[in-house]
Amino acid sequence: MKAFLSAAVIAVILGYGAYYVLDQTYQQPSHAVFTTEGARVSDPGSNLIGY
Repeated sequence: MKAFLSAAVIAVILGYGAYYVLDQTYQQPSHAVFTTEGARVSDPGSNLIGY
């Protein structure tokens, strides 16, 4: 039972850590990521894309 509880606690801690790292570091809005010469994606407030 101790092994199961410790595994559950570790899984929750790792999940929260992954969420924090991905949310703060790697995720960006689509209008910031796809800004190249061929893609004309502007700020979401000025087109039909809504969050």
